[in-house]
Amino acid sequence: MDTVKLLGVLLICASLMFICEAQLTFTPAWGKRSPGAMGINPLGSSFGQQDACKTPVDSLLVIYRMIQAEAQKIVDCSQK
Repeated sequence: MDTVKLLGVLLICASLMFICEAQLTFTPAWGKRSPGAMGINPLGSSFGQQDACKTPVDSLLVIYRMIQAEAQKIVDCSQK
């Protein structure tokens, strides 16, 4: 009986290996220790880490106006 269970487990593992496929790709810009994460551009020029995370002001204004418009719709509906 133990042989049958072992054979069943091996068969399931083998079938999963045929069904599943994975790929890992490690690039130079991957991980905390990459040059880009430390504020150093791989091309030689440096940049501040905060500059990489800045959101353009225009995008923020568009989002702000959309929120204002939705809030106004809610106020208008609640007054009816």
